Amino acid sequence: MPQSFHPHCISHLLTHVRIRICCYLFVFTLGVFIPTTVAQVNVATAETNAARKREAVDLIRQQIDSSKLIDDATKRIAVLLRAADLLWPHQQDRARTAFADAFELAEANFKEQGDEPKKEGLALLVETPDQRYVVIRTVARRDPVWARKLTEQMLKQEKEEAESEVTRNRQRDLRTGAKLLASASSLLTSDPAAAISFARISLRYPASIDLANFLYRFAEVNQTSADQFYGEAIAAYSDKPLSEFLYLSAYPFGNGRAAGDMPVTGYFKVPANFAPNRSLQTLFLQALLVRAQQALAGNSDKSGFSGISDDGQIWLALTRLEPQVQQSGSELLNTVEAARTNIYALLTVEDQKSVSLATTNHNPPPRTFDEQIEAAEKESRPDKHDQLIVSAVLRVSDEESVEHVIDAIGKINDSNIQQQVRNWFYFTRTQSAVKEKQLEEARKLASKVEELDQRAYLYSTIAQESLGRNETQSQAREVLDEILSAAGKAPNTIVTARALLAVAHLYTRIDVGRSISVLGDAIKLINRIEAPNFSQQALVRKIEGKNFARYATFQMPGFTPENVFSELGKVDFDDALYQANSLADKSLRCLMLLVLAETRLQQVQSEQRNEKVKPKIGSNASLLQSLPR
Repeated sequence: MPQSFHPHCISHLLTHVRIRICCYLFVFTLGVFIPTTVAQVNVATAETNAARKREAVDLIRQQIDSSKLIDDATKRIAVLLRAADLLWPHQQDRARTAFADAFELAEANFKEQGDEPKKEGLALLVETPDQRYVVIRTVARRDPVWARKLTEQMLKQEKEEAESEVTRNRQRDLRTGAKLLASASSLLTSDPAAAISFARISLRYPASIDLANFLYRFAEVNQTSADQFYGEAIAAYSDKPLSEFLYLSAYPFGNGRAAGDMPVTGYFKVPANFAPNRSLQTLFLQALLVRAQQALAGNSDKSGFSGISDDGQIWLALTRLEPQVQQSGSELLNTVEAARTNIYALLTVEDQKSVSLATTNHNPPPRTFDEQIEAAEKESRPDKHDQLIVSAVLRVSDEESVEHVIDAIGKINDSNIQQQVRNWFYFTRTQSAVKEKQLEEARKLASKVEELDQRAYLYSTIAQESLGRNETQSQAREVLDEILSAAGKAPNTIVTARALLAVAHLYTRIDVGRSISVLGDAIKLINRIEAPNFSQQALVRKIEGKNFARYATFQMPGFTPENVFSELGKVDFDDALYQANSLADKSLRCLMLLVLAETRLQQVQSEQRNEKVKPKIGSNASLLQSLPR
């Protein structure tokens, strides 16, 4: 008997068959359409990226050509270096030519300008950057072998010129050693081998405080390698003047100062994880004890340095290191104690007074702020009175109340110095408040800084901190408006320009349209500044009295045209390009266009990486498995 079906079942079965047929037709269509569409999208994306890359590379090459119109050699070198570094992965031959042109310009600039520090104000010495080393450091990141070749060629020429002179120029040699160590420091993280190479070359030149600083920076990156280099340094300077050798006294013990009263005194930044090396301590002490034996034999320099004979300097070093030698349990302890006693017997009465005073001053007993102010008020000489108060204020702890410190500043006789110190104090205390996240207090303190451009800069640091905290977004907007208000009344300076750039940069996070508008205002201000220079990332504050001066450098990172154009270029490339072209200064315009070229290249690379990790469309079989049955 034939099987019968209920009419409803037949209808349901026909519907299911129709669905299956439609799904198979859909899958067949996908099999033809999806791969074709995806391929078309991929090709279009690849073509767009290729066009953008060509556009960016062409923009870089245009700036190399445009740099020929820049009269200032230093600014032209900066453009060539930035362009060559960006161009290197894409057109290495053209980049190499730009590097070579930059080095040729740097050599000519050095012959014309030299590298002697220039004096500003009462006692401020401003270093003159040697553009040859600026070029070499940039080249070293791309071609370390070529960089070393350029260095050796340069030093050979300098040596030949020095040998033709009647007297050796020690200060020039010290600067050369310092520049080599600066080059080494800049390469420590990116190319340690090249860094060590430059550091080794520096050992041919007189040791200075720069060597001690470099050793600690090296140790922060790789202490094992730094310890090995220290051994080379000891070998190089063991028979050199004591004024050089004693700069090596700090590192093995992890001390923040050299053991002698050095020609240039300063504190070294010891890395937090630094481990004093006992074998290196022994190495240094053995070399120092040889000096002591030579002194006892009458073979030492009685004139010495820093007002103390070599005998006195040896005694000071032994005296200051003896507690650590004792603590380490060194087998040299008895020898150190005996040498110290015997050397003291050689000292003249004047030397004994000098070393006694130096020992006391090395670690003076701490005095409270009030004690320092009280001592200043007992001073009868007006200039010395002011100097003592200035010193106390500059070292004052953040725990002292603002009112108390301001009251002390009011006791300074010279009204001009009083104003300088007050502004200095409000500036530094504002920075401390920002660091401690006390933003309302920071705003109050910043409002009391009389230099409007610096007040605007401080407001920008407060706004940046505010934007990093969701609960203070509205406060950030208020501070941004305060910056604009202060900047509108401030003089046309680089500091004011930095403040406006900070506002433009910060607005890119919350209001791109406003960012573009403020950037336009910043560019108008920059165009009113003669020869604008944003290369310095620091502000030098000065306090200058009749017979004394105090200077300090405050870092001002982040608020540069480069950062603003980089951020804006990511969200509105065309408008950023328009704004960059409106800069009047040729070198600044070239640099900002290079920033945009770099931003475009980074975008292309990012999109290419994303394309590689995108999931692929599944097969038809997998689609069929998911169809209803």
